[in-house]
Amino acid sequence: MRKKFLKVVLAPLVILTIIVYIFIDSWITSGIEYAGEQAIGAKVDIEGLHLHLFPLGIEWDKMEVANPNNTWTNLFETGKITFLMDPGQLLRGKYIINIIEVKDFVLGTKRKTDGALPGLKTSSNNNFTFSNLAENAFKNTVTTTPLFDLAKLKNGFDADSLIRILDLKSFNQIDTLKNKIDRLSGQWKDLQTDMETQKNKVLDIEKQIKAIDPSKLNNLQNLTSAITTVNNAKLTLDEINKFISDKTLSLENNIVSVTGSAGMIKNYVSQDFDRLKNMARLPSINTSGMAQLLVGNEMLKRSKNYLYWVDAARANIKKYSPDPDYTYPPRFSGQDIRYPEEHSYPKFWVKKIVLSGGTDKSASDYIRAKGNAENITSNQQLTGSPMTIALEGTANEQRTLKLGAKIDRRKEISKDEFNVGLYGVPVSDFSLGSSNFLPTKITHADMDTRTNLVLNGNKIDVSIQFDLKSIDLKFQAEPKNIVERLFRQVLQNVKDFNIGLHLWNTNGPFNIAINTNLDEILAQKVSDVVGQEIGRIRSDLKNKFDAVVKKQVDDFNNNYLSKLDQINKQLSDYNALLTDQLNLAEKKKQELLEKQKKGFLEGKLKDFLK
Repeated sequence: MRKKFLKVVLAPLVILTIIVYIFIDSWITSGIEYAGEQAIGAKVDIEGLHLHLFPLGIEWDKMEVANPNNTWTNLFETGKITFLMDPGQLLRGKYIINIIEVKDFVLGTKRKTDGALPGLKTSSNNNFTFSNLAENAFKNTVTTTPLFDLAKLKNGFDADSLIRILDLKSFNQIDTLKNKIDRLSGQWKDLQTDMETQKNKVLDIEKQIKAIDPSKLNNLQNLTSAITTVNNAKLTLDEINKFISDKTLSLENNIVSVTGSAGMIKNYVSQDFDRLKNMARLPSINTSGMAQLLVGNEMLKRSKNYLYWVDAARANIKKYSPDPDYTYPPRFSGQDIRYPEEHSYPKFWVKKIVLSGGTDKSASDYIRAKGNAENITSNQQLTGSPMTIALEGTANEQRTLKLGAKIDRRKEISKDEFNVGLYGVPVSDFSLGSSNFLPTKITHADMDTRTNLVLNGNKIDVSIQFDLKSIDLKFQAEPKNIVERLFRQVLQNVKDFNIGLHLWNTNGPFNIAINTNLDEILAQKVSDVVGQEIGRIRSDLKNKFDAVVKKQVDDFNNNYLSKLDQINKQLSDYNALLTDQLNLAEKKKQELLEKQKKGFLEGKLKDFLK
């Protein structure tokens, strides 16, 4: 029997243990690499991983994380990483790590192999990403290159033709609102029969109440009967009031919604005119227009790169989702009584990561960073603290990095804050202008970048400052018109160039503001040369556009919004009538009660005097 036990049970168990011991390191390595690749979207490579059982911990010799935007470079690579796990909490299915030590943390190193993931499918369903919103905003703001050739503007400009081919969004919105108002009018007509019936009931009740004259009620029986009549009238009025409220609630809500949408028509009109100006290729001769013309395309490229990582952080550092509400069992079936847990732990919690950049001179071209990250967890509500990051790094005693972040998922609306400074970065490919307007490259400069970002739910506010020093420029084409010549005259003498970019939203489309230290100079020079003629053309375009739009807007206001005013007035009249009768009934009731009280006291006094 014992031999049979050894063969059947113990021998397979020993073999299984040996297999697990041999392969467990590679299994853990594959699991960590896979989880990292799903979060980052590029290859994660780990070398020399070892699991230690006594004490329980993991370490590996090297880690590389590829940059998904440039898969032949790494976001970062590390030397040895070690950490210990809490075995008691591990038995409870929780991964609690007090401290992770990361050696030789280096940013932006080159890879020997491509870090792209084969067959990676990117989701195109989620249009609400900040990088998508920014791209759409730039498309609407930094548009086609304006036309500065006055001869072409004068000869080829036909305002009437441009307006005819423009897809006017304001007209589409007006047509939509007209249909909604027609449906509301039909809904109101269906209700009016019921409303008139209730109105007649109210008027009958008014006659009953007014017919009661307290001075003619000479005995207690008549007085009590009158009070009962008034009470019944009040009950009926309350029922009518509820009936009207129930019937008109949906209608009133729809009226409020349509009225709010009608108030937005002027915004659609403004957007239509902006698109018309873009079609006409009329330049904006102001500081904002100069900045967009000079650096708009480059700002789009750089802001999308920054916002990619904001989207990644928002997607992968999710707000804690609590368990579903407890469903109580039927009575007499028993139920579990939950007691509060003291010192509860989340499912996953790294209390602190300590990073050191090391001193390896072979990687002196790359930024070696040191710092720490704290409270990386699956549930910040249990730990009570946000995730924080503080990082500093240098390379070649020239480039420096400073990064601070706070990622807060403790409340219903998440809030993240990032402050990043990157200083002394050599730049050799910074574009100015565009392919259609004075294409220019900054072939050499030292650039400082400071970024401040606040993310509050789906609201974002980003400010980025670019300061370029010791600039060398290369003009890639000869000026085609007088404005390009003016731009070139200003740029060829510039050695320091400053750019400010501000992106923000309020639960919707992005707003963009771009400025440079050359805007006022450029705007003044351009205005002196072509401003007057362009202003005349724009004025002509605006007048013709306003004439076309005004006809549609006036028709909507006079023939459709007036319908809403009529419905609102009739509803107000019904409600006023009902309120007046409720007040009348209450007043009559108080008169009757006062007379009843007075009659009772007089009766008692007579009985006493007898």
